[in-house]
Amino acid sequence: MSAMNRCVKIMVLLIFLFISCGRPSFLKKELDTFVINLTSDPAILNPLLAEDAYSSAIISNIYESLLERDKKTLAMKGLLAKGWKVSSDYLTYTFYLRKDVKFHDGKPFSAKDVVFTYNKLMDPKTPNPYQKVYYQDVKSIAAEDDYTIVFKMKKPYFMTLEFLGGFEILPEHIFSKVEDFVQNEYNHHNPIGTGPYLFERWKAREKVTLKRNENYWGQKPEIKRIEYQIIENSAVALQALKKRDLDYLNLTPFQWEKQSKSRSFENHFNKYKYISRGYRYIGYNTRVFPFEDKRVRKALTYLIDREKIRKTILLNLAEITTGPFWIESKQYNKKLLARNYNPAKASEYLKEAGFVDSNKDGVLDKNGKPLEFELMIPSGSSDFYPRFAASIKEDMQKAGVKINVRQIQFQALVDKLNKREFQASMLGWSQGIESDPYQLWHSSQIPKGHNFTQFTTKELDNLIEKARLEFDEEKRNNMYHRVHEILYENQPYTFLYTGYNLLAVNKRFQVEVYPMGVDYHEWKINKDYKME
Repeated sequence: MSAMNRCVKIMVLLIFLFISCGRPSFLKKELDTFVINLTSDPAILNPLLAEDAYSSAIISNIYESLLERDKKTLAMKGLLAKGWKVSSDYLTYTFYLRKDVKFHDGKPFSAKDVVFTYNKLMDPKTPNPYQKVYYQDVKSIAAEDDYTIVFKMKKPYFMTLEFLGGFEILPEHIFSKVEDFVQNEYNHHNPIGTGPYLFERWKAREKVTLKRNENYWGQKPEIKRIEYQIIENSAVALQALKKRDLDYLNLTPFQWEKQSKSRSFENHFNKYKYISRGYRYIGYNTRVFPFEDKRVRKALTYLIDREKIRKTILLNLAEITTGPFWIESKQYNKKLLARNYNPAKASEYLKEAGFVDSNKDGVLDKNGKPLEFELMIPSGSSDFYPRFAASIKEDMQKAGVKINVRQIQFQALVDKLNKREFQASMLGWSQGIESDPYQLWHSSQIPKGHNFTQFTTKELDNLIEKARLEFDEEKRNNMYHRVHEILYENQPYTFLYTGYNLLAVNKRFQVEVYPMGVDYHEWKINKDYKME
């Protein structure tokens, strides 16, 4: 066989393998398809029921609210409402709706959809106590005509405009006919909203796909298709990004510093860094042993070497935080300094609380009960939680505190918190530019809301309630500074840190970073980008 014939046969074989095995995935992908990962499946695709970030990520493409925040100025601006009016006493809010909006099935959007959605939101049978708290002072809602909605309030609330304008609208003609509002096809495999993307498919533990709404009432995004790949492990997700199976990834600090600086990576991806609007924490159930005593909670905070973790695990890509407000906001009390690692101080608090090592087994005890507890952490998403927990466990063990770390699937962990069946849990919380601590810290949220720790004081309740009525920003923030102080003093949470969003984005997308982050709905596509 000649060399020429061998070359031809080899080329034919390669072509055959190329066709039969498929082209590399980044060559299959269209220029206007955007592939992003989620570390877990969404729980439900109904905005009135969702309480996890994975669901919200999908929902934000499908459903829309009356108003939204301007990305640059952060002021409220119209979305499904073209305008609004607020009475001088802050008790009447009138919204004027757009007349050119249609749902994904072609039915027109109108005031009856807003009224229906609000009533369903507040229906006692709708299991969403964490949302209801922000609307408990609404006296009435009425449609003056097909495109005018009027809310009457029982009393003023400084965030009324944001919340009245902020809930996503469901189609009345669909949800008024479902027998079960929680379990129905529209919540899982056929959500229908007014947003820029249509639901296409959800294959559990694999991916969720959306396609552009070609009849969208507003500015259509350039991205025609969005694929959410369900990849639980961050290392696997990074490999998918490097292979260009993904276009976007929120990197871990180690990935940002150590695994994304090669020439090949920099040729295909841009990196963006900005402070997040959230925090990580360890929450304690203050109604169970040993966390009924605030001295124990304070001692545990002193036993967590957050600065060491910030430098080693987080590679300095985080800011240690002390309270429940966004670290960059005026609500945050910057006078409160972090409780740095101090085993001697922790030992004092534990001794005051009656804990000694009576049987010399290396674990402190009180009245025969060891200072031992279970720390629940989410499983699967990355090695961050296990590494953080291991560091904490090691430091606390030296001080005679025994931690049993339990990894648990995220939704199962949330169920445990909702039932108050836990001792301690490490999680994160996202928030707005400005936030209201009612949902997390008011005593009314202990039975069914998000006050998982079940911590309360009369002063804390009073401050939270008074701040809601105060429209003077300086006076309101002074109250929130005191709220911060109370939580700092009592430590129902050990507030850990606020991290940075560390994004890697394929260079074919033109990205702008705003104070609230990035918005791929407005990204432009570099038509000259070579998919190779």
